[in-house]
Amino acid sequence: MQGFRVVILAFLGFLGTGRCGSAFVDGNHIRVFLFGQAAYFQEVAIDLRNNSCQGLDNNMIDGKVHSVLIGGHDIWDVYRRDDDWYCILYDNYECTGEDKLFVPGGANNLRTVSWENRVHGVLCINDQWTMD
Repeated sequence: MQGFRVVILAFLGFLGTGRCGSAFVDGNHIRVFLFGQAAYFQEVAIDLRNNSCQGLDNNMIDGKVHSVLIGGHDIWDVYRRDDDWYCILYDNYECTGEDKLFVPGGANNLRTVSWENRVHGVLCINDQWTMD
């Protein structure tokens, strides 16, 4: 029983260090949370590698993104990030062209910039990452 308590305490200590959140961000990978328009209560998490496009063409949230959080599931996780990741939202599935919106950490209410039904592709970039 004593060994079980040690394992539980070690696990709780691990949780307390914030290391579990590191699964959302590293040098070549970031998790982006897309939230659907308020009436839909949808949420989708996508994992992206540095400088790779993810089209939303086979996703139920395609064209319904209301807000975005980059590298964390809630605003406090995003505020605590200390990295150089940013994402670009595109009005097409190939992440090309001039019709795009830059988002460094998150954006709430994309309607305020007339993008509430235009997100069809996401590209995330970490300018500081290099292959070892």
